Amino acid sequence: MPEEEPSSAELPEYAVPEKCSVIEQLRISIVSAKQLVGLSELKVSRFVRYVILLCFLVSIMLTVVPAAATIASFGGFSKLFNERMPAFEVKNGEFRVEEPFSLVIGSCEIVMNSAEDTVAQDKFLGKMVTIAIGKKRMQVVLSQNGLSEVALDQPISAYFEDGFDKSMLNEAIPGFYIAIGIMTLFTMLWTAIRYCLAALIYMLLSWALVKQTNLDLNKGNVFRLCFYAQTIGILLVNLNQATGYLIPSFIVSIIGIFITFRWILKSVVKYLNIGRQGY
Repeated sequence: MPEEEPSSAELPEYAVPEKCSVIEQLRISIVSAKQLVGLSELKVSRFVRYVILLCFLVSIMLTVVPAAATIASFGGFSKLFNERMPAFEVKNGEFRVEEPFSLVIGSCEIVMNSAEDTVAQDKFLGKMVTIAIGKKRMQVVLSQNGLSEVALDQPISAYFEDGFDKSMLNEAIPGFYIAIGIMTLFTMLWTAIRYCLAALIYMLLSWALVKQTNLDLNKGNVFRLCFYAQTIGILLVNLNQATGYLIPSFIVSIIGIFITFRWILKSVVKYLNIGRQGY
């Protein structure tokens, strides 16, 4: 005879269904700290799906919706290129534009300024990704929480052939939509790296506490628990960024860290082997 499923009375308080959907994982991560332990015990494949979902939501907030709104406000790429962008040309390996120009599309900023060989970073708005095209060099700069890092720095000739000018942009419009798709994937990857590293730090800080509980959790479980605990903070921080920092980013980051630690504590403190029964 097949084994009987344990009754609800036999399941621990933190239990979640083995086939918990990513939407249900999202709901639990936001409203039920006591079930984070259960989420941490799900199969790794389900956790990976959750990371993908959360990173996709972030990329929608930071890239897709703002990009679509920006393109619509211009009346499409064609009007942007023909009516708003100044004339430019690449000649003898140098980029020349009539006047400095900048464009923000979602979490990406494009800056053109041929008055400088390399565009100075004080000309940037601090978007997640800045593509800066100077007279002789083109840079891709990544920014987060006020810190910037040059990811790519190449001569203009590495990207544009002599003779490339504004009139050729209309033919490249499909490529710009592809670039937005690539940017969305990049945002997802960057988000996953950032918050997995943050979850690792939370895990290291929380490990000593978890070891004092009667929960049978290994470091992998605690890492996943800490990632789930970040959910509210991740959504708050990135929603604030997507809306143009209605609240100073430092304040929202502090709030996100506080909520994350609070969620971690609420999920495990009841099981401490020191006589406490509630929190």
